[in-house]
Order: sequence, then C-alpha cells, then structure tokens
Amino acid sequence: MIENLLVMIGGLALFMYAITLLRETLSKISGKRVAKILEKTTDSPVKGMGVGTAATLMTQSSSITVLTLIGFVNAGMMTFRQSVHVMLGSEIGTTITAQLVSFKIGIDFAWLLIAIGFFMPMLLKNENAKLTGRVIFSLGLLFLSMDFMKNGAAELGESQVFVNLIIAFGVIPIFGILIGATIAGITQSSSATTSLVIAMSMAGVIGLPAAIALIMGANIGTCFLENMAAIGATTPAKRTAIAQTIINIVGVAVFFPFFGQFADIVALTSNDLPRQIANAHTIFNVTVSFMLIPFVGLIVKLCEKLIPDKEGEIIGTHFFDDEMRHMPQVALLEAQKEMIATGELTVKMIDLSRKALLHRDLEAAQKVVRYEDKVDDSCRATETFIDKIREEELNEADTKWRMKLLAILVDIERVGDLTSNIAEFAIDRLTAEISFSAAAVADMEDMFKLVEETYATSIDALRTRNKDVAERAILLEDKVDKLERELREGHEKRTAAGVCMPQADSVFVETLRNLERVSDHADNIAADVLMKY
Repeated sequence: MIENLLVMIGGLALFMYAITLLRETLSKISGKRVAKILEKTTDSPVKGMGVGTAATLMTQSSSITVLTLIGFVNAGMMTFRQSVHVMLGSEIGTTITAQLVSFKIGIDFAWLLIAIGFFMPMLLKNENAKLTGRVIFSLGLLFLSMDFMKNGAAELGESQVFVNLIIAFGVIPIFGILIGATIAGITQSSSATTSLVIAMSMAGVIGLPAAIALIMGANIGTCFLENMAAIGATTPAKRTAIAQTIINIVGVAVFFPFFGQFADIVALTSNDLPRQIANAHTIFNVTVSFMLIPFVGLIVKLCEKLIPDKEGEIIGTHFFDDEMRHMPQVALLEAQKEMIATGELTVKMIDLSRKALLHRDLEAAQKVVRYEDKVDDSCRATETFIDKIREEELNEADTKWRMKLLAILVDIERVGDLTSNIAEFAIDRLTAEISFSAAAVADMEDMFKLVEETYATSIDALRTRNKDVAERAILLEDKVDKLERELREGHEKRTAAGVCMPQADSVFVETLRNLERVSDHADNIAADVLMKY
C-alpha cells in the first residue's frame, strides 16, 4: 500500500511540475497580453470577470492571477472592488485544466506528446516553435502524470481502509471538503487536487459525491497562499486576499445543502465519471461566480469592515509591487511604466532648472532638489524590483529588454543628478549675485530648449518603443553637440571682450557641460530602444 501511495504522490508531484512548466511557457508566449488584459479592468462586473477568466486561462493558475491582483492593488493600479470582479473570473478560468485532463488519451499518446515536445526545440531554431514544443511537452507530462496517479490509486482501491475512507467523503461531505482543502493548501493548487480526484475516478476508486466534496474543498484550500502573501501588504491588498476566501467559502456553503441534488444534476451531463467530475468543477465555479455578481458590493463592505483603513497609509508609491513578480512579463511592463513616469519627472526637472538658473527662480531650484530625491528613490526601487524578475520565465526578447531597462534606469538617474547640479549652480548664482549677459541668457535658453526636446523625445521613444522616435532623438543629440561647441566658443569671445563677468565663467561652462551630458544620456536611451532584441 505504501508503494502505491508513493506512486500516486509521485504522479501528483509530476503533475505539479508539468503545470508549472506549462504556466511558465504560456507566460513567455502570452505574458504581455495578460498585462494588457489586466490593465483594461473596469468597474463593470462582467468585463472584470472576462478579464479574470482570460488571464487565468493564459496563466493556468487562479492563485497566480490573484497574487498578481494583490500586487496591482498594492501599487494602486487597481481598486479593491475591481480586483473582486477579476477574482470571480479567475474562478472560471481555472476550470480548463480539469476539463483537459479528463480526456482519456492513453499512455501511448502521452509519450508521443513528450517525444514531440522534447525534440521540437532541438530541431527548430525559431523561439515560437521552441515554446510550442515546450507546451506540447508539458501537456504530455500532464497526461503521463494522470496515468501514474491513476495506477497508484487503482492499487490503493484494493485496500478496504482506503475504500471506506473514500466512501465516507460522499456520505459525510464536510469530511471530504476538509480533506480537499488540506490537499490544496499543501499543494497550493486547486487544479492539482482536482486532477488527482479525476485520476482516482479513472481508477474506479472514487464516486461522484466524494469527488465533488473534494473539489469543493480544493477551492477553499487554494486561498492559503493568497492570504500568506497579503501579510504585510496594504489594507486594500489584504482585503483582496480575504475576499477570495469569502467567495470560496460562501460558494461551498450555498451548494452544501443541495449536495445530493447537485450530484444528480452533474451525473446527467455525461456518462463518463472523469468528465462528470470536470463538469462539476466547471458548473460549481461558473455558478458561484455569476451568483455573487450582485453581491460584490456587500463583499466589499464586509471586507472593509473586517479590515478597516489604516490612518496615514500610503497606497501606490510605485507602479509595481513584489506580488506582480508572479507574472514576470507583467512585472517587467509595470517596471517600465515606473521608469517612464520617473523619466517624465526628469524632463520636468530640466525645465525647472532652466527657470532656476536663467530666471533666478529659487523655488524652482528647490523643487529640482526635492524631485531628485524622488528620482533616486524610484530608480533604486525599480532596479531592485527588476533584479527580482526571473529571467527563466521571460522569452528571449524580454530577457534582453530587461537588461536594457536596467541600463536605461542608470541614464534616467544620472539625468536627475545633472539637473540637480544645475539647480545648485542656480542657488550659487543667486547667493553670489552672479549676472549673465543678455547674449549668454539667450544662448543658454536655446541650449535648454534643445536638450529638453532631445531628452523628452528619448523618453517618448521608451514609452512607445517607436524606432522612428528614437532615431529622431539621436539626430537631435547631434544638434546638441554642435550647439554646445558654438555656445562655448561664443562664451569664450564674450569673456575675452569683458562682456561677461569672470565669476560667470564656471557656472556657464559647467551648465553647458551638464546639459550636453543630459543629451548623451538621451542618446543612450534612444540607442537602447533602437537595438534589435
């Protein structure tokens, strides 16, 4: 019996590996689509559910979807109410795995899928073909693991103790629900638990009532990871985690009094027991999700009462949160958003430093100094976040882009430093009462204008990933270099003629140097956008 139990557990472990491999591969294929889908979430319950369903179909994990939702709520990218709508959809999306594994394809076909999926990446160089091969390989492992679990369960079916235990799940459903919740809590996968139950039904050792009890419990047990992730998170994120638990517990509670009738209805959907179990999983989740739509407001209020607001709590300091790392491509896009926002702030700093230096605006200079601290904080946080994104779950293009983003981050941070230098020059000019000639001011206005245009264009290229815009930034940078040489020569002539104060020399020259370096960083950013990856 112990040997057979180990075969079944080993099959479950292989299944979990296969589903993880499938999820990681699908993330490389469809990660950007998931990000765009999640960002389209609105206050419409139906649209939100559609988003949650689509995202979970692409990731093959409702837990990963909910963890990412926690990250979005933590970052202030999504409201708590919106996350509940998406969550209801994720419950529907997760049912596809059960439907898939309930097909009886045979062990020979499973090995064929494994062979095809293994050799495709070796024979084909195209990355899409390689990823397709990994999907096929993962599916083969899924079906192979189902066969292992089925064989292990079949032998266990000869044990009267095991049989009596399974029968008890159907006679006393609450017992099966608790066991299902425990298994899902340990495996952190309702799909794995449901697939194990389907494998047991293929072996003929479990009936429909006992299976339904187990899969109901699996829905509750999968909430454990989300609640653990919410520890230390913001109040809205904690509410998101507890809402998932409430939804699943309420769903089971509503179905529980009609357990027998539900089993009878499910039995009519197919003559095949594994398919009946998969259908029970689908019907239960779909029904609960649509049933709770009218009560989303009540769920939100209940969660707000259970977890009240924290006084002085700040939501959404950055565009990202660590929980987003469960979807690496989503995380990369959100990190890029943070960088763009920081880049736009540094564009503003260039203009403020101009006002500070050329118009003796002390308030503008002080703003630049304050903003520079924000830029440093954002760049440090973004670098740490990007470093945590797992390269192995990114496709080849995104892996290269991840490295480029780290380089661009350095450029943005340096621009913040350079504008802060100019603000310091402005403060020195005010303190020492250094004056510029009218010609010097006019020349410097032209330089500031061109540099700001060059750098803003490079940030626009980063935002749009538009190569034409990037090429324009590079051309503008060439103009900056030419103008910098002309202005330096003009300044030298004015100094020699005594038009400009000697004390103004270092301020003028150093400002020119800092502005030219800003344009160099703009050129770096544009070049990174242009580079093939």
